[in-house]
Amino acid sequence: MELTYLQNNKDKYIHVFSCCIPVKGHERGAIYDLQREEIELVPNTMIDFLDYIKSKKVGAVLDEFNSDPVAKQYLGFLEKNEFVFYSNTAFFPELSEKSINEDTSVIQFMTVMLSEYLYGNLDHIIKNISGLGVKRLHFHMTDTNCMGKIHDILNRLQHSRVTNISFSVPYQKIDKKLYNNNRLKTIYFFNSPKAKVETHNEVNSIFIKGGDDKMFLPTFNINTVDINTTAYNIAKNYNLAIYKTVFVDENGEIRFNMSEQGRYGNISDSLEEIKEGAVKKLAVLWSIKRDDIAPCNICEFKLCCTVTHVPFKTDNGYAVNCNYNPYTAELN
Repeated sequence: MELTYLQNNKDKYIHVFSCCIPVKGHERGAIYDLQREEIELVPNTMIDFLDYIKSKKVGAVLDEFNSDPVAKQYLGFLEKNEFVFYSNTAFFPELSEKSINEDTSVIQFMTVMLSEYLYGNLDHIIKNISGLGVKRLHFHMTDTNCMGKIHDILNRLQHSRVTNISFSVPYQKIDKKLYNNNRLKTIYFFNSPKAKVETHNEVNSIFIKGGDDKMFLPTFNINTVDINTTAYNIAKNYNLAIYKTVFVDENGEIRFNMSEQGRYGNISDSLEEIKEGAVKKLAVLWSIKRDDIAPCNICEFKLCCTVTHVPFKTDNGYAVNCNYNPYTAELN
């Protein structure tokens, strides 16, 4: 049946869907499906094969690889997963690497380690958050009874530009009225007696058995990849992990992540001070692409990884210390 279908399309050209991005790594490759927001890990030989057959006619490929069962298996896999399609048209434009609708926010994503000091200055801080154009905002709280604070924060953010709000809090009874807030997307409950995920009104409640001691350390796992068109456009032009992303500690100090020693300003500063000071200092590293950072440059996740590793200068360019080893495709 499969061979008959291919023979019926032998005069058509093979094309890769523009939303399917093949990425070659050192040990293995990956195909990013930006439309379905999924990633498929594949052998590097499949990436080479995919690159070789695109824009060729089906019949020519079948003739060339007639006695190669692996090639036929690859072609069947690519077709079954809808990474390729056949057409009488010889050319289709590829996805633009430059977004024509780049976000105008000064800062897109902010994590705030909420302390009593920051909560006491929350109105001023929210004014700065709005002025910076933050779209995704996460608050980490250590109160064992903080549902009231969460309601208060959500109410104060009611007229802000923030569209995606999440919280991480100690395990406690949730106020179900929170599920009615359209901006609230996720609540993480650490120190939970049981690991589970619940969804109510499109709000995810994620229960974590462990504590919060490692929640904000820059550590790679498959859940830290972001597969979509916006993320891909950013990754092709900037460093996806740190682009317009900041971490605010308990004292209000602005940095890239929890473990970084550098300080770029304070969230309680005036908006102009943050824009002219902190943001300009942070932006120096935004444009260092993963292709210029070791070992990111040989990693299959380099265009979708959101782990906030801060690149440091080396004799050969830039590098990061990552717990994922692309040479062996293993986590350290």
